[in-house]
Amino acid sequence: MAQLSDEELREAAAEAGISPHELRHALAQRDGTALDRPEADTGLVESTQRGEADTVVEGRVRQAPNAALAAVRASIERQTGRSGHRQGEDEVDIVDDSIGLNYRMKTRDDGGSGALVRVELDTTSGRSFRNLAATGTVGATLVFLGLAMLIGSWTLGVVGLGIGGLGAWVVLQRTAKLARGLVSARAVASQALSEADDAAAKALPPGR
Repeated sequence: MAQLSDEELREAAAEAGISPHELRHALAQRDGTALDRPEADTGLVESTQRGEADTVVEGRVRQAPNAALAAVRASIERQTGRSGHRQGEDEVDIVDDSIGLNYRMKTRDDGGSGALVRVELDTTSGRSFRNLAATGTVGATLVFLGLAMLIGSWTLGVVGLGIGGLGAWVVLQRTAKLARGLVSARAVASQALSEADDAAAKALPPGR
């Protein structure tokens, strides 16, 4: 996708009967990588320092910082169906409880007439839920197997093995869902930054 110009992207989207933004999103999900614009974790904006980010997407938006942050926030809210919350003057969080992922956004002036926006993707809550499920599964399995050995009950042994198998399946499904969610969230963040910058560019006077 990085080899496609804006014009080629528009032509390809028109042929597919979708918008350029939808095509960007689909390509980003397919590749599992950030879009060519914005760039991934360039370090242009310092971390929010409110958690551990699994991955970062950054980009420039040709608007004032507050307006750029509002535009990126609105796009992510629209794409995810989740509402954001202010975390100070230049930061916003959007939590997607369905996958246990937090979009943390931060902006600063780019030194010119625009802004730099950083989107951190943090799956700490999703990983915590998965780890808790794994711990519970192991604990319940050991209890049932221990009781089965203590009283010589094959039934309890079978129940214990069943709990272990079911719990392992749940943990694996949760892990896969979290991985897919992170790839999708990266595409969402990339699309939000691209949409915000595209909208800002269209609003600029001709020649700027």
